[in-house]
Amino acid sequence: MVDDLVGLFDALFPNNRREVVVVGHSMGGAIAAHAVSSKRIQNVRGLVLIDIVEGSAMDSLPSIPMFINARPQTFESVESAIRWHIESNSIQNHESARLSVPSLLVPINDGKRMTWRTQLLPTEKYWKEWYSGLSKTFVSAPTAKLLVLAGTDRLDKELLIAQMQGKFQLEVLPLAGHTVQEDLPDRV
Repeated sequence: MVDDLVGLFDALFPNNRREVVVVGHSMGGAIAAHAVSSKRIQNVRGLVLIDIVEGSAMDSLPSIPMFINARPQTFESVESAIRWHIESNSIQNHESARLSVPSLLVPINDGKRMTWRTQLLPTEKYWKEWYSGLSKTFVSAPTAKLLVLAGTDRLDKELLIAQMQGKFQLEVLPLAGHTVQEDLPDRV
């Protein structure tokens, strides 16, 4: 998926001369960290990871498939998908849900229902690779770094030490859930 991210970036910004900040949330944060650390994206001025920490991610690996399988596979409408995100507390901010949830869905061939655009379970074989060593990958990325978390309990030992040494900036938003950027967009 790092190749996909780099390829997408190169397609959108060929011969990029602009300074960029690469941002990734959860699984996307792991991919962003690996892409930036590989130095395959040019002119990176910053890396922002949102609610992704190696220790917590590795600990949660066994339960992620159960979480994914517990989600509805289809929705009768975009509105029902938005309602599910709010009611399940996946997203706490109704306005954010209205803006972001439609892009998570695609119509099913019957033209009446919607399903998830991205099927996460087929990527399961990569999860351990993405998360293993993520703290070191993030801390050693050759750019300015910001880690945004919903709670300090998510910091693992390597990140705690690196943060105390000033190797990255930490922003904790304890009123947010896992989708920090959705729950508190004005703070992120």
